[in-house]
Amino acid sequence: MPAITIPTTIESTPTTFTPAFPFVAQTNDFDDVFACAAMLSGKKIEEVRDIAIAKTKHPARGPYYLGETQIAALLAQLGFVATVYKELSRVADIPDVALIMVDYNPEMELGRHVLFHRAKASHASGTMIEYALDPAPWCKPADRVRTSFKNIAGHWAIGIHAMNTKAGVGK
Repeated sequence: MPAITIPTTIESTPTTFTPAFPFVAQTNDFDDVFACAAMLSGKKIEEVRDIAIAKTKHPARGPYYLGETQIAALLAQLGFVATVYKELSRVADIPDVALIMVDYNPEMELGRHVLFHRAKASHASGTMIEYALDPAPWCKPADRVRTSFKNIAGHWAIGIHAMNTKAGVGK
């Protein structure tokens, strides 16, 4: 497996920026994690689903929901390490790359995921840009990139970082 890198700088100007990850939309109501994993890995959502089925015992057909164990197993197949869910109380609690659970329903103990990224702005030294890509197919194109996190308290996040690989591993 080639070494995975997570961008630490985002192309930006004083008024705009370009997300570091390519946007991938969900193909149904349940594959939010697959869409986020596709954005992270640069793969197509169908490839991510095929990897989940072949390598992590994900069912070929529903019903399904990916919890933290399944998310960690899938991301490991793509060269990433995932933490367990951690409750957020402020934006500073969010790791630089994370899946944030939004639209959480406490009675059902489930929600959906968006991909969060924090990185340096290319236009100004010391300036950080924080954004999330929302893969929900019902989101208008203008709402796919979120930059406001003022109501983040009570949400949950799984931190993500690149897996350290030893020379020769995965060849």
